[in-house]
Amino acid sequence: MRTVLFAAELGYGFGHVSRLIAVADALEPLGYRPVFAVGDVCETFPILGHRPWPVMQAPVSRALPHLALNDARYKVGRFSDILYFVGYGNPDLLTPLLRAWDQLFLAVKPDLIVCDFSPTVTLAARGSIPIVAIGDGFSQPPSTPAEFPTLREEAESQVPQQAILDVVRRVQKARQRPEPEHLPSIVAGDREFVCILPEFDPYVRVSPGRTAGPLRQLPEMLPPPPPGREVFLYLSGSFEKLTEIGQGLADAQATGQAYIRNASRRVTDAFDRVGIRVLSEVLPRDEFRAAVGRARCVIHHGGVGTSQDMLALGRPQILAPTSFEQQLTADVLFRFRVGGRLRQGLTAEAVANALRSAFQDDDLAGRAQRAAETVASQGRAPAMPDIIAACNALSGIAA
Repeated sequence: MRTVLFAAELGYGFGHVSRLIAVADALEPLGYRPVFAVGDVCETFPILGHRPWPVMQAPVSRALPHLALNDARYKVGRFSDILYFVGYGNPDLLTPLLRAWDQLFLAVKPDLIVCDFSPTVTLAARGSIPIVAIGDGFSQPPSTPAEFPTLREEAESQVPQQAILDVVRRVQKARQRPEPEHLPSIVAGDREFVCILPEFDPYVRVSPGRTAGPLRQLPEMLPPPPPGREVFLYLSGSFEKLTEIGQGLADAQATGQAYIRNASRRVTDAFDRVGIRVLSEVLPRDEFRAAVGRARCVIHHGGVGTSQDMLALGRPQILAPTSFEQQLTADVLFRFRVGGRLRQGLTAEAVANALRSAFQDDDLAGRAQRAAETVASQGRAPAMPDIIAACNALSGIAA
């Protein structure tokens, strides 16, 4: 039996780990043994806790300002800025992280690594363990350019990319491991899969044609949104504007359901009082589809997986981004004209106005349906079969 280490080093929410779970579900019946290492074992417990697989805490530093990456005001200009803020600007920070991953590899003894948003994993395992790197367009940037492409022109880089490359080379030389010729190559796997629609890839202009399509078959379009005030919400329990969201729902007389990750009892009670039932666990796919089918619109933060699914289902979306990646996704949906974005400093009034517009605007509902028809007409094949084939090839399993 071949052991596969599924690693999700960076990122928040369920998106990165959910992709890895889907691959693990596909590989396990083929004789693979999944082991997970995740950036937050508590946050991901709702989707990993009932699984039979070992789950370990990934090596990350609490001393580093990771929370800045989850703040939409943080001006990420290039992927190198993310590397800088997770320790790549200082050899005394990067070295212990790499050593910790080395120790984890020794403990797990993986035959293969499948990772998502895990640059230190790909750097640590380079040349010693086969790697399949998956992700969305933001978490898996192009690995072949001389430098990471610019994502936001107005944002100044935290440090020159060459300075980060110098740190990486110095650390790799001390480890007696291969030194990268250019910085983006550290995120490369032996095989790479950008598992989204090309419209959601922030690098599509500088690196067209690199997306492999959605990880799994996108959901079939739902019938048109029914009239009424029912909504579905998917939010983080740590979101600082939950009170304003709840008041806006009350002011708009909305009803419906919400899944709020790690919601406190106070949040749950507050939403219940305004007519929104907070779910205690993630809905199975069929029940989730039914809940979204009853909703006039969906409110969420703008995770690319959720956004892509809602686009395919044909539902208007109201986004409350909490990170730069989610802002990029919101920009895509704005171009499709299928919803609105609640800005920083959102108020209950803004939430209520956005909901009233969604409840009353038949044109918005029609645009969401037409966008879903456009997505369906593209006939994008899922990336999963190619990922499984790559895992088999790298593991020495004949097709």
